[in-house]
Amino acid sequence: MLTKIWQQIMDRFRSHPEESVRESANQLGIPKSTVHYHRTRTQKRRQNQETEFWDTEAGQNFIKRLIVSAIYTFGIKGGIGACRIEEFMNQIRMSTHAGVSESSIYRMMKEIEVAILRYKELVEQGLTNRAVGQLEELEVVLGLDETWLDKMLLVCQELSSGYLFLKLRPKEETPKVGGSPSNRASLALDSK
Repeated sequence: MLTKIWQQIMDRFRSHPEESVRESANQLGIPKSTVHYHRTRTQKRRQNQETEFWDTEAGQNFIKRLIVSAIYTFGIKGGIGACRIEEFMNQIRMSTHAGVSESSIYRMMKEIEVAILRYKELVEQGLTNRAVGQLEELEVVLGLDETWLDKMLLVCQELSSGYLFLKLRPKEETPKVGGSPSNRASLALDSK
């Protein structure tokens, strides 16, 4: 992608199209060979219609967003390899403006993965810190009572919020005397 010095050269070409390479180099304070190299590269790139946009600062930002989005979506989330992403970038003529070789794409994939994992760590650390802070301020006031409906029920209420906690009867709990209701029904049928 274009560096700042190349962007300065491009801006100079736009503002002074008739200026010679030597004059541009003197005005910018950079070697004449750099200006000449950039001018010839620009002429080669200009064979494609999209080049004028991609040579602007907005175009450069678009290229960066496109490359990172393609690597994240296809490479990291989709599991597509760097070679296939390089093929895609070459098909849309991105290689005229950015270094999109297989090795550079693979390197960017690793950088994005590291950034994602670092972000995950920071979020988890923030959540942990917030939870610790909330637990220090947490005050629970419990009220216990029992009530009788058809059988005794133990009720626990958190008094500041009004939440009710009820005990569910586990399946392994010992049934009442006389067995389970299904056994009592079969015993009643047998006695008739």
